[in-house]
Amino acid sequence: MSIGPIQGFVIGFPDNDLFEGRIAEELARLSDIGQIRIVDAVFVMRDGDAAATLSVSDLDDDQRAELRSAVGALIGLGVAGAEGAVAGADLGASVDADAPTAAGMLAEGLLDELPDGSSALVLAIEHLWAIPLRDAVRDAGGIVLGHRSLTAEDLVALGLVIGAAAELEAELEAELGAELDAAAEADDEEE
Repeated sequence: MSIGPIQGFVIGFPDNDLFEGRIAEELARLSDIGQIRIVDAVFVMRDGDAAATLSVSDLDDDQRAELRSAVGALIGLGVAGAEGAVAGADLGASVDADAPTAAGMLAEGLLDELPDGSSALVLAIEHLWAIPLRDAVRDAGGIVLGHRSLTAEDLVALGLVIGAAAELEAELEAELGAELDAAAEADDEEE
């Protein structure tokens, strides 16, 4: 099993009344056209004292076991080299198919904290479209030195930081200019 980059999300929804089904439709569309594979999608919703959980995955039990084995091998490789990779693969493969997933455990933990009328989605998707790109980079000896997804909110936050820095710089320049003017006036008065 070739594993593409896997990305995790935890998304909060403060108002359940805004749901129209578009998120599920878009995830299904992207999965259907082979752009992503839904590794795990766990949706939890609170409505008064009632709570609901819905889990979806594109992986069958054999694929999930294969993924757990591959992930275990990669983690084991980092911990203890080749021997760790073998041990990690065995450990990953031995996990019971009915065992809760990391996304499921995280979502269940969020459920107790959700306010009435809100919900959360814990989502792990594999970017299938990126596998050929990743392979080309590796074949060329490339190593990913950094990776970060940027959201619109990240860019707004960056703009706020840049704006605050520009304001601070303008204030400092104004203060420095006033100090220089005062010093120049003092020099003129002494002469």
